[in-house]
Formats: sequence, C-alpha cells, structure tokens
Amino acid sequence: MNRSAQVEQAFRALRSLLIILVFTVGALYVTGGNFVRPRGNPLLHALAASWLISFAVAMLTSGIFRVNITMFSLARWENDGDVYDRKSIRAFRRLLLHSPLGWINPNFHLSTNRTEGDRLLREINAAEGVHWLTCVLSSILGISYFVRDYALYGYAMLLVRIPFDLYPIMVQRWNRGRVRRVLSRQLRQNSSFPR
Repeated sequence: MNRSAQVEQAFRALRSLLIILVFTVGALYVTGGNFVRPRGNPLLHALAASWLISFAVAMLTSGIFRVNITMFSLARWENDGDVYDRKSIRAFRRLLLHSPLGWINPNFHLSTNRTEGDRLLREINAAEGVHWLTCVLSSILGISYFVRDYALYGYAMLLVRIPFDLYPIMVQRWNRGRVRRVLSRQLRQNSSFPR
C-alpha cells in the first residue's frame, strides 16, 4: 500500500470514528440513557434509540456475519437485481454515499482485485446482518412501547425501521448481486487469458 492510500485509509477511519462518536453522544443525550420510560420528541427518541441499538448490535455481532460470505445469499429471483433496481433504492444509496451516514463504515470501498471483492462481500454480510438484528430488536422495543401505553413512541420506533433498516437491507442485497456479477466477470476474463 502506498503512502497516499495509507493516508486516505487513516482519514476514513478517523472520520468514521468521529461520526460514530457524535451520533452516539447525541443519541445518549436524546434518550437520557433510558429506554424504559421514553421522553421528549418521539421521532428523535426513535432515531436515537435505533442508533444505540444498531451500534451495540454492530459491536457485538458484525464479526460473526463476516465469517461466511454465503450467509445471506440471494434468492433466484434476486440474482439479476431488477427487484432492487428502483429509483428509491438508488436514491437512498446515493444519500448514503454522499452524506455523513456513508462515513460510518470506511470499509465499503472496492479496488480491482479479487480479494477486495470477497472482503467487500463480507462487509455487506456484516451490514445486512446488523440491520436485520437491529430491525428485530427495535421492533420488539417499539411493540413494548405500545404495551406500556407509549403508543406514539411505538409508532415512531416502527416507522423509523423503514429508512434505518429496511432500505439499508435492500441496498446491501442489491450491492451483493452487483459485486458478485463483477467478480464472476473478472473470473471469466482471467480464465480466458492464457498464462
């Protein structure tokens, strides 16, 4: 790795750490560290609680999801990517790439070699797994708010699942198909050239 690539990688890591720190401190402030008795604006509470749950899930489980790149394999009807090739998915992907939200994980960058493609597939698996678990845990929290007479907080918690978990899951599945197609194209090209 050359010097400028190392500097770029260090910059991305520092930027990622800074944005995670800002989001976490802000989320702790908004929730007051209390999930049992929500207070304040329901939407802000839902966003903050979702961030804290997502952060905790990522820290505890993302390594597990990186082990097997076929863990969240695509179904036959997903392979061509048409089901995810919608304006809203592309717009959300663009938002992630060009906003501070895209800075959270600096490992979502691809170079041209095969090992980088496998690494990116592992990162995609980790992101999808974290979002699935976050979706389940946050939905359980939202339902518990309904049961405990915090209906507005429950609605907000469930509503936030769409941009916070469902769209990122669809983006990861769309990207997985795209990365696999690129890798298979590279494999075909490399096998067609005599050595």
